[in-house]
Amino acid sequence: MKIIVFIALVVLGWYGLKWLQQAGAATRQSGQQRSGKAMRAVDTTICQRCGTYVPAEFPTACDRRDCPFPGVG
Repeated sequence: MKIIVFIALVVLGWYGLKWLQQAGAATRQSGQQRSGKAMRAVDTTICQRCGTYVPAEFPTACDRRDCPFPGVG
């Protein structure tokens, strides 16, 4: 009898965890739809001076004086 109760608890726990994971995924999806901002991938390029990656379309400058990208202060 104890084994049957133990197996039932394990099965209930398993299905409970699966339900929680699905509920979390649905919440994340609805939150993303509400915000209207879907994430997108951005191509990057490497800075020849310092080695950091910057967006290829609109590269931003770092704090180095010899930075090849515009916007150096």
